Amino acid sequence: MESATMGVRVLVSDADIEGVHELTHNLREALLDTDVDDVRQGTAGPAVKGAKSGEVLAVGALVVTLAPPVVEHLMVVISSWLSRQPNDVEVEVDGQRFRGRVTRLQRDQLVAAYLRRLDREP
Repeated sequence: MESATMGVRVLVSDADIEGVHELTHNLREALLDTDVDDVRQGTAGPAVKGAKSGEVLAVGALVVTLAPPVVEHLMVVISSWLSRQPNDVEVEVDGQRFRGRVTRLQRDQLVAAYLRRLDREP
């Protein structure tokens, strides 16, 4: 019997649009090295210059498919990755925002807060 999976939307933002593409690619590669099932470009976000009508790719958006037990590890990878980025980089995970460099203690607190939030959701 297969275990249930969930989707987590991750948004990367920065003042430089080209920088967002590179940052998103780097984060996607880091996430693919974990136990997630899939990481793909998100949709229904800001229009990309020259995009055709229909479903629009979101600049800096990723959708991560994973089993619920992997969420904690996902958050550790994201916050660790974020701690190595410039201060103006922001990551949003299902509405929870993480910005700039974070210490290990801050990362652990962010992960715990996000997991508590998930536990309260139906």
